[in-house]
Amino acid sequence: MGLFQKILTWLVKQVLSVVVGVTLLALGVSWLIVRGLSSERIETVESVPARQVTLVLGAAMWDDGPSPYLQARLASAAALYHAGKTEVIIVSGTEDGGYSEPAGMKTWLESVGVPSGRIIMDKGGDDTYSSCARARDVYGVRSLIVVTQDYHLPRAVAVCKLLNIDVLGVPETERSHNLEYRRYQARELLANVKMLFDVVTGRTVNSDGEHDALPQALNSPR
Repeated sequence: MGLFQKILTWLVKQVLSVVVGVTLLALGVSWLIVRGLSSERIETVESVPARQVTLVLGAAMWDDGPSPYLQARLASAAALYHAGKTEVIIVSGTEDGGYSEPAGMKTWLESVGVPSGRIIMDKGGDDTYSSCARARDVYGVRSLIVVTQDYHLPRAVAVCKLLNIDVLGVPETERSHNLEYRRYQARELLANVKMLFDVVTGRTVNSDGEHDALPQALNSPR
């Protein structure tokens, strides 16, 4: 191997070492921040103090209704409502053409006895950060319960706290910890980094929506 090739190989190794080191540092620091922010903020349906608003984060809709992961989130939100732990449920997710997570979520909640007027459809919740920011900026929410899977919940709680929302988290408890669950759990490491970047840069979100939806929902029949 010539001198130039040796130098080039050495430089490549140094660059790769720096990239790997920075990546591991970012993953580790973001994980610690998320865990620190969500510590002592996660409850159960039975233990969580009552809050006026519950935010359910969207997930995939299938042709016949919510995916199993999304249905489990909705079941926890419905349990909170029927236990008198919350008065209004915001269903936040993606809407694109004929595909609507919020519409499917609302239909499912209605099927288990949650009144239509007590459900707010947030059609701009394209990711966790957007859902939390829009709950604050569009609907004027300053205190809420957020519901999602337990692997996702620390990040959801952390986002809300960083956006100055008084938040408690409730995980759904119906899904088994299978290979799919572990894959989603591992993905959270990168999602933590993106979330912190969004917060630090003050990423703007779509502000379209019914800004008076919350008082209307609170005044609707139970």
